[in-house]
Amino acid sequence: MTVDETDSHRQPMRASRPLKLIPLAYLLMYPIPWFERPPTRAGVFASLAGLVVFLVLYFRGYGMPGWRRLWVAGTILVLGFCLAPFGGMWGVFVVYAASLNGFARPARIGITGVVGVLVATLLGGVALRLSPWDYGSALFFGTILGLSSIFIAASNEQQAELARTRDAARRFAVVAERERIARDLHDVLGHTLTLVAVKADLARRLLETDASGARREIEEIHAAARAALADVRRAVSGMRSTTLTEEVAEARRALDSAGIAFDSALPAEPLPPRIETALAYVIREAATNVIRHSGARHCRIRLTRVGEEAQLSIEDDGCGGLPREGNGFAGIRQRLEPLAGVLTVDAAKGMRLDVRVPLVEAA
Repeated sequence: MTVDETDSHRQPMRASRPLKLIPLAYLLMYPIPWFERPPTRAGVFASLAGLVVFLVLYFRGYGMPGWRRLWVAGTILVLGFCLAPFGGMWGVFVVYAASLNGFARPARIGITGVVGVLVATLLGGVALRLSPWDYGSALFFGTILGLSSIFIAASNEQQAELARTRDAARRFAVVAERERIARDLHDVLGHTLTLVAVKADLARRLLETDASGARREIEEIHAAARAALADVRRAVSGMRSTTLTEEVAEARRALDSAGIAFDSALPAEPLPPRIETALAYVIREAATNVIRHSGARHCRIRLTRVGEEAQLSIEDDGCGGLPREGNGFAGIRQRLEPLAGVLTVDAAKGMRLDVRVPLVEAA
């Protein structure tokens, strides 16, 4: 008859005070038999004392975990048997004991507790030669309330788990969105600022010897900055995308400005959009690293389709050496991971990046 909140395995959940008080109305059934057979003075005092003990046990039982709750319910059951000789409806305590056990977690403890209360009620009623009507009705209502408590507790547990899952999903979504924005901003700003720095240096060198060339570089810096601003806005709104053709053309302009020869080869057949976008970002990051760190004179990009796999290689003839796994390489791996792509780095002679992405997995 009690209403409770589900226990966790380690820390019990506390029921609110109204939920604890409402079921106590069932105690009003206890004195009903006294209307036919008035109790003795000893019966009234014993019942009042038993009621006080029950209330203490009842409020202590809420929030107790596992087997400790079963001990409290067992004590309530014994209290009911002790009050049976005084004429009240002692079966109400059986109902409270069964219901209290039904809320115990984990579920196997709750089921064991309810069955234990019912078996003990039957054996106790027979052993004490109590009225079959009394312990029969106690068994009936105890079974109903015990099973109801088990199902309510299981439902509460599922709802709590569902709420935790939703909260975790929301947290993961927030983290994933932050990582996406950080990765996109790194791609946009890292590449653009590198291009701006290279072109600004070139414009400074041309300023005294070739004013028109310097003006052209400054205009390209202006255009790159405006394009980067638009890219940042699209990145924040989650609408940013790019293509292989765009990134190869952008890499060519940046590498030419840095004095690095460049050649490329792309497949005639289009790739799936997700793969094309991921590989375009790989080309952008690789071109930025070549300009910043390699000291190379030549860079080459090759993208081919081999069976059901896209293979991208980017190599330069620079100083080589194993790179530090910074944001750039981490961003490349994060972009390839959802596509089951693999990145390998060879820095023995210059720098070579090899990327393999299965087309079937992407589809």
